[in-house]
Amino acid sequence: MTKCLLTLFAFFLIGCSHFYKAQSEEAKVTHKKERVKVEKSDLISGIELVEKNLNKATRDAIAKGDKARSYLASDFFLKANDASLNGNTDLSSLLFKYIVKLTPNDIYIRKKYAVELIKSNRIEKARGELQFLIKNGDKELKKKARLLLAGVYSALGEKKLSKKLYKEIVNSKSGNKFEACIFLSKAYAKEERFDESFKILDKCSSSDKDNVASYLYYKARVHFDREHKKKAITFLKRALRKDKTHYQSALLLGHLYESTDQEARALVLYKNYLDSDPMNYGVLNKYVNLLFVKNELEQAVPYLERLIELDPTNLNIKVRLGVIYTEMDKIAEAKSIFKEVLEAVPNSDKVLYYLASLYQHSQENESAIEYYSKIDSESPLYFDSNLQVARILNVLALEKSLIGGKRAEEKLFSFVKEKRESNKLNLELKVVLAEYYESMNRPNDAIAVLEKVSESEDFSRSHKYRLAILYEQTKNYSKSDKIMLGMLDKNPDNADALNFLGYSLLERDEDIETAYGYIKKAIELKPNDSTIRDSLGWYYYKKGEYTKAYKEIKAAWRDLKDDLVVTKHLALVYKAMKRYDKAKEFYVEALRNVETITDREELLRELESIETLRYPASK
Repeated sequence: MTKCLLTLFAFFLIGCSHFYKAQSEEAKVTHKKERVKVEKSDLISGIELVEKNLNKATRDAIAKGDKARSYLASDFFLKANDASLNGNTDLSSLLFKYIVKLTPNDIYIRKKYAVELIKSNRIEKARGELQFLIKNGDKELKKKARLLLAGVYSALGEKKLSKKLYKEIVNSKSGNKFEACIFLSKAYAKEERFDESFKILDKCSSSDKDNVASYLYYKARVHFDREHKKKAITFLKRALRKDKTHYQSALLLGHLYESTDQEARALVLYKNYLDSDPMNYGVLNKYVNLLFVKNELEQAVPYLERLIELDPTNLNIKVRLGVIYTEMDKIAEAKSIFKEVLEAVPNSDKVLYYLASLYQHSQENESAIEYYSKIDSESPLYFDSNLQVARILNVLALEKSLIGGKRAEEKLFSFVKEKRESNKLNLELKVVLAEYYESMNRPNDAIAVLEKVSESEDFSRSHKYRLAILYEQTKNYSKSDKIMLGMLDKNPDNADALNFLGYSLLERDEDIETAYGYIKKAIELKPNDSTIRDSLGWYYYKKGEYTKAYKEIKAAWRDLKDDLVVTKHLALVYKAMKRYDKAKEFYVEALRNVETITDREELLRELESIETLRYPASK
């Protein structure tokens, strides 16, 4: 109401001809309303001023004659109609009040005024206007006014008058009584007079064949509100048999199915409905939500596309579709739809992250880095976005690529150096840098990087394992053992640390029985761990018990087919068993998973040795 009065106040200060300029001033006032507090006395004086100016303008026009009266009424009408269309019913109803004074016998204006009074919640004033229309309007207008007046009585708490008027409409011989029937039925249901509620619906249904499905639906609603679910379902099914496109029945029946764990029935219901009415937004939305719950994502795609066609501004639906496109590996389509979303919300961290991930997936690395870099430092995705940039730079550095005209290795080093916002981010970026050094067969550089951050409270068990592995690679066994023994001091049942120590001793060819003791305990703690099974098999290999070695390592390989070490172990066992064709097969398999130059060279040497063994055996 304050907003309306401020608008009117500006309107009368500036004059009728500058009304639209006043609207822009209103927008400024509204924008500043948190800063401007209007005292109650000022507001009252504002209302008085508005009423005074409206009265004066109206009196002056009436005094000047019909032409002036008509001109001002037309001017007010345009402004009132515009206010109504923009949802400013306070302003609209106030202007219509004075239009009525200018044209008191215009039935059309009186009808518009009554409607605006109802919309602006001036119910008591609306009553008088509706009674005027019932007395003076034509047959059709009287019918509509009576229906509105019955609703006004209900809103005013005058239930007897409301029901009386609804009954008169229902019992009259006039045409469409649908709304009166529904309102009267609801009124009886609220009073728990359910038999009378159903009788009204039956009576109206018998004379209104076009709306039978709707009457059945409202019967179902009464049963639903009483928690009589089975009866509600029965009436909803009947409604849909009468009209298979009755969407209210489809929605309520679907809700009942879903709430009683009958999702399969709900899916069939929604699917069948959409075959008849493919663009019904409500049912489409319910169907898509249920498909998501059931994880039937690909099936949801065409229905999501329809929802977007109906409501292209719904960003949540677009994001959902983009996620599904990603799951379906439709990368181009996913990029396109996330770009659309990003146009509407250019700073959305989630959308930026999605887009960056898609470009990373398609190896368009510069674009991926660009989108990751746009994520704000306050975002919960900031940490991971920087980690992803570092990983991309790591890959590019290994490929000796150029990025932005600069060597990727230099970009990686400078990126890791610059990003020091938090200890945890600094640590993880250093881990990526260590991975780069390790891949470049520079383990000592990798160790130096990790040792600098090893005292950090975020230096986790997985980081310690990585450092221990690097120590092993440089044959600094005392340091790798120290890390693992420290873990066992804290937890003697740490199966991974036990396995690490056991396998490390086997690789050194030192005290393999002590190694077996560690591995045996690890197996007891984690009997189904394939990595530990491989270590046990490697112990048997070192002992020369190749049949036992084969059994354990082959079992481990079934779970770890992409693991380079396990695949290489299996090849070595086949070689020891003089099954050279199988040995060659698994060396080739291992080559597919190789990451470092050193490992590749070792495998190629092994393949050459197999060839020299195979040829004499084949002669």
